[in-house]
Amino acid sequence: MADTRSRADLTDALGKISMKDLVINPYGTLAAIRESCAAFPVESVGYRMWVITRYDDVRRVLADPTVLRDLVEHRREINANCMVRAVRKAHLPHDSRRSLFDRDGESHQRLRTLVSGSFTTGKLRKLGLRTEQVTRDVLDALPVGEPVDLVSRCATPIVGTVGLETLGVSADDRDVLAAMSRAMIGSLDIDEIERAAQELFDYARQLVLVKKDEPGDDLCTSLLRAHESGQMSADELASTYILMIVTSFEPASSIGSGALALLSNPDQLAKLITQPEQFTACVEEIVRFESPFRFVPPRYTSAPLRLDGVTIPAGELLLLSPGAANRDPARFPSPDVFDVTRETGGHLGFGHGVHRCLGAGLGRIQTEVALRMLFQRFPNTRLVEPPEHARWQPGKFMRRLADLPVVLKD
Repeated sequence: MADTRSRADLTDALGKISMKDLVINPYGTLAAIRESCAAFPVESVGYRMWVITRYDDVRRVLADPTVLRDLVEHRREINANCMVRAVRKAHLPHDSRRSLFDRDGESHQRLRTLVSGSFTTGKLRKLGLRTEQVTRDVLDALPVGEPVDLVSRCATPIVGTVGLETLGVSADDRDVLAAMSRAMIGSLDIDEIERAAQELFDYARQLVLVKKDEPGDDLCTSLLRAHESGQMSADELASTYILMIVTSFEPASSIGSGALALLSNPDQLAKLITQPEQFTACVEEIVRFESPFRFVPPRYTSAPLRLDGVTIPAGELLLLSPGAANRDPARFPSPDVFDVTRETGGHLGFGHGVHRCLGAGLGRIQTEVALRMLFQRFPNTRLVEPPEHARWQPGKFMRRLADLPVVLKD
């Protein structure tokens, strides 16, 4: 599809996009970009980055082996090729960015293999049962008939408890780790981001020492053994601990977004209450409709990338938008409609390609269990405020509710 606007008009339109637009109502903004051209360069934190929003393009690029994730390895080329002006930006400790999330090729596959053993079918089944136990306890403690925040009082405790138990991390640290994770990936304050990143790195290195003294039947101990046998470096171990801690809280975003979508569409919720077995399929529509990532963290082109009418040279940064791709009408008819019976196959809410979310199976289970048990127990729950007043966390990448006040009613 050729560009439908002149380059000057497009530049002017994109220049008017604000962070507020992307946080409060990203889909109209992303649709305007998607309909305009296959890729367009914008400035972000002082760097030129190419925004890619169409479903076919995002899916293809996510699976392209010439498009790299390891920005630490290529930082000199990136600074030389892509920096357009000097601005202060958050700097995370380089030694904390050596997990599978930030690696390519053999290094990524080696680390991914070491972690994947914790997400077998048998282990996921046990984690599902544990999630039901935790969810029951959390729901028992919630007040009925008065406002309560489903994010902080329900979603985060459920996923944090199960996730940290899987890692072998003390439940006493749940709230402080959730706050560190939230600040590192969602704050707009550079000092706060850097402080949280350093605190998480320090925590991870201390956790290594704890696991040496107090090993257990958990993922952190398993990864420590891999390090001691020479399968991963000390920096890779600490970085992987950080990644696992942060992602332990991620399913809370889908639980919150799912609850908001269902309470905003009572006809859809009614279908699920009468057919609770459909909650499993509904998770896929939730993740399509409110993708956890507006944009995934930037990628780097090691070779020219040709999209429809646009050639992106080697040595450029890319901003890929699953949020836009999952609302592309060329792939999903009436994409802005939340439909729990929709055929959602191929959605990009959990990514695609070699970096596809390793914890997607657990995230699906936790989202399904939490929402099913919540609405079976409190089917007449209502929002405290209209859906359009929902408060989303700031930041360019994540799509997360800051809170979700509801009144629980059985």
